[in-house]
Amino acid sequence: MSTSPPSAIVATGGSPRDEGLAWLHTLGHELVPAVPSLFTFNLPEDPIRELMGVVAPDVRLRIAGTKLESTGPLLITHWGLSGPAVLRLSAFGARDLHALGYHYTVQVDWLGEMNEHEARDRMHEESAAHPKRQLINSDAFALPARLWSFLLHRAGVPGEKPIGELGRKSLDRLLDVLTNDHYTASGKTTFKEEFVTAGGIALHQVDPLTLESRVAPGLHFAGEVLDIDGITGGFNFQAAWSTGWLAGKAATLI
Repeated sequence: MSTSPPSAIVATGGSPRDEGLAWLHTLGHELVPAVPSLFTFNLPEDPIRELMGVVAPDVRLRIAGTKLESTGPLLITHWGLSGPAVLRLSAFGARDLHALGYHYTVQVDWLGEMNEHEARDRMHEESAAHPKRQLINSDAFALPARLWSFLLHRAGVPGEKPIGELGRKSLDRLLDVLTNDHYTASGKTTFKEEFVTAGGIALHQVDPLTLESRVAPGLHFAGEVLDIDGITGGFNFQAAWSTGWLAGKAATLI
């Protein structure tokens, strides 16, 4: 009479250190090295951190020197930059940013989908309609007031200047800051500040229908212990639930 191998499910979550899963390596499993994912961009000592709590509703982010790009809301924190646009970009570039040692330049387009030509036209329109309105009171781009004031100062443009008196050079500086701002990210916070760890059991060693190990029959995996990580928005929760359901169902049938 044949007997099935005993079944077990590993659902320990991700490990920030590879040695945390070393016992699975001794069973013959390939471990994809762990790196952080979904984390805040750390901007040590940058004055923008004084705006913590401010949300820019629609920005475009790039990592200089790479093809990494993301769009969406951005939250300024006491660490630096966070929010959906940042967390998504950190997931897309988890391994690239790790390879850079977490020292990189973040390019911020505060206007999102609006290009520089459209932004220039918007400023000319407001200047024509409200020439005496002070720049600090402009709502041309619907940015939070504190952020708008910060960006004016960053561009070297006095907030009390009437829009109609804004010269060409000042307008150029302002538009450059609005559409091509730069911040230097340096280092990162500890793993306790991250939401997800990329890496884990290599997927080619796991049956995708049962989550059973191809090298250790009867052993199943679920959740972040696998080399699975997604962008923000509940995708990592869904991956954990779905792999847990598949693994649990398969393990009870063995």
